[in-house]
Formats: sequence, C-alpha cells, structure tokens
Amino acid sequence: MRGASGVVLASRAVAAVGLVSVGVLHGIWAGGSSWPAKSRAELADATVGSTSVEPAPIATAVVAVMATAAGIVAGGALGDRPIAVLARRATGSALLTRGAAGGVVACRVLGLPDPSERFRRFDARFYRPLCLVLGVAALVGARRSPSD
Repeated sequence: MRGASGVVLASRAVAAVGLVSVGVLHGIWAGGSSWPAKSRAELADATVGSTSVEPAPIATAVVAVMATAAGIVAGGALGDRPIAVLARRATGSALLTRGAAGGVVACRVLGLPDPSERFRRFDARFYRPLCLVLGVAALVGARRSPSD
C-alpha cells in the first residue's frame, strides 16, 4: 500500500467501513435480533421483500462473514498482492451488478417471491445506492500504487 494515492486510500476506507458495517448488521440479525425493525416479519419484508420468507440464520451469518471479510480486504488488508486486488475487483463488480440490476432481479435470481412495495422503496432509496457507492469504492480501492 506504500505510495497509494489519497483517492485510493479514501476509497478503501469507504469500502471497508461500509462493508464491515453491513457485516456487523447481518451478524446482529443472524443472532436473532430484528433491529431496527419491530419484528422478524417486518425485517424480512424490508430486507427480502416478503413476510413469508425469513432468511435462515446460517445464511445470514454467512453473509455477515463474507461482507466483513470483503470489507477488511477492501480496506487494504493483504496490501496490493494480486489476490487482494482480485478480491477488491470481484467485490466491486458484484456490488455494482447488484446496484445496477436492483433488488427485484436479485430476488428472482435467489428464487424468492416478487418483493413487496416496501422492499422496492427501500431498494430504490437505500440498497441500490449503497451497493453502487461501495462498488465504486471497492474498484477504485483496487488500484495499485504506481510505486509497486
């Protein structure tokens, strides 16, 4: 990471904070909390678009671990090794794809029911923009410093 530009370092910080925060939140949900929703059904409606489909705790825990690990690597762990750069690029590409495709497409790909209006509003207002910002940050953070 020696000699990395300010933009690259700032992008890595944004990606790290965002992805680790997403990981922590999923960890809280995997532990059984519905926060900030009032109930698990309300949380399911807001996050997967259906009160009839509640994500399994193990699947939510896997997302928590993956998001946290991606955040740590996006933040600069492993330096500018080829595997770290590849991981940052893959993370950024996946997030940009999710942001561009949207939650309705994501639900279909995952075999979930058509999402509720509430999920669609949250997706348009929060989830898609967050994915796009974190995706760009991860890709910009994947740039190697010129001195390497």
